[in-house]
Amino acid sequence: MRNAPLKMAGLCSLFVVISINSYLLFKIDSRPENLLLTGSLIILCGAFALLLIASGWPARRSPQFEHLFNEYPIPMWVYEKATLRFLSVNNAAIQKYGYTRKEFMELTLRDIRNPEDVPLFIENAAERCNGTDYRGIWRHRKKDGTNFFVEIYSLPAMYFGKNARFIMAKDVDAEMRASREARELGIRYELLAQATNDAVYDKNLVTNTVTWNRGLSDLFLYHDQNDTDLVQWWQQNIHPADHARIMISLETVIATGSNYWSEEYRFRCANGSYKHVVDRACIIYEDNVPFRMIGMIQDIDKHVKQARQLEEQNKTLKEIAWINSHEIRRPVVSILSITGLFDKSNQDMHLNSQLMEWLHESTQQLDDIIHKIEHKVKKLG
Repeated sequence: MRNAPLKMAGLCSLFVVISINSYLLFKIDSRPENLLLTGSLIILCGAFALLLIASGWPARRSPQFEHLFNEYPIPMWVYEKATLRFLSVNNAAIQKYGYTRKEFMELTLRDIRNPEDVPLFIENAAERCNGTDYRGIWRHRKKDGTNFFVEIYSLPAMYFGKNARFIMAKDVDAEMRASREARELGIRYELLAQATNDAVYDKNLVTNTVTWNRGLSDLFLYHDQNDTDLVQWWQQNIHPADHARIMISLETVIATGSNYWSEEYRFRCANGSYKHVVDRACIIYEDNVPFRMIGMIQDIDKHVKQARQLEEQNKTLKEIAWINSHEIRRPVVSILSITGLFDKSNQDMHLNSQLMEWLHESTQQLDDIIHKIEHKVKKLG
């Protein structure tokens, strides 16, 4: 290989620079997206290493490079720029795309893309792949028709005297789908927040902050409260009698990895009163760790009070029915029995006098029961 020491020195310098920058980036900010960036930088370093070796391939490749290329865990290939035909693929590409090595050699780059993506790919290859490095995200297709997103690292190379390009295709399908879902979820949240008077919230379970829509002021009369952006504020305004139950319910849902949570409780308004609410939320996880909770608090205070009123009315109606079937019968039966005992010839005046007293007592009992029913009927109104 011509100028091998110079290329090796350049490779070592590149690796040192990338490693130092990656380490400093991780020390300054170790968020997951920076870990992904650090991994990408290291992967790119590996790609450059293979490029430096590939660019000086002799007519007969070295066994060391052959092994390194074939066993590298990320799909890689070399294709002829003029025809877009595959010239060489590694084992990871064979496993990922489902084609045999022989089948790959009969394909072009068009065959691992959907037909509707080919025109844009051809245009991009002509404009962006003219002797320069390239990096971009594209949709690829496996042999079975499955689509997935990859991040392409493309570098110019010479392969057996042919003008070629060296490709590494990193699978980023999961990241792309998660990003799309998060974006769509954010759009749905914004539309929902604008379309409803309910209190819609977006809680960050990592920072314990929360964003509310205008429903917080409409329903609970809170206006420009600085502490409403904290999850602790929401917890503190749950009715003391409901607080433990709600916290246990939420912790249980998160501990089991469930995505949905719903509970009814009482929430304190700005004027100190409490409203019955129903709270429904979707919990989003990242690497099995809950990091976002989007939900809606709906005011059901009027419905709860109406339900309780109906329950009280039903209770009263049952009491009236019991009085009609039990208490009224007693004096009515007594009255009917007494009237049947009167001496219509008035020969036994003492008996008739006693019966009149009994009749008066039974009539008084009946009158008391009727007043009792009237009182309960007024409660229904």
